Amino acid sequence: MRRGLFIAFVAIMSAACSGNSGPRFDKTDVENINRLIDELKTAFNAKDSAKAAALYSTTGVVMPPNKPIMRGRQFVEQYYKDRFAEGASDLELTAPDVSGSGALAYASGDYRLNFVSSDGKAPQRDRGKFLWIFRENNNQWFIEYVIFSSDFVTPGT
Repeated sequence: MRRGLFIAFVAIMSAACSGNSGPRFDKTDVENINRLIDELKTAFNAKDSAKAAALYSTTGVVMPPNKPIMRGRQFVEQYYKDRFAEGASDLELTAPDVSGSGALAYASGDYRLNFVSSDGKAPQRDRGKFLWIFRENNNQWFIEYVIFSSDFVTPGT
């Protein structure tokens, strides 16, 4: 009798542990996220702050180096407007790591872009790394969090 209960218990626990753990994250999701990254790069290089911000969730966050956190789509749009006014252009992104689980995903990689230094001299080239977090909502992926940092030392820091 005890052996039968033990076998039943093991069978039930095995079934519970091997059950569906939620929505799958698959190749299609990776392709959709890579497309979203390309759309942001295109919007950035077109200096289209509204299009760039529309790729974020309504509560999206940008965490730029040496600046305050920008929360919410309207502040994300303002962040991009400010970057473009500072001469940011020619963004290149490489995201070799894209993965996720269910409705959350991440991408990490490196970036390169041009900017005009604070003294207004000729454009300079920046490079660094990033980590982005994405959230799926109604079968559409949005950027939820962006954090990045330059590989170069910022003067005065």
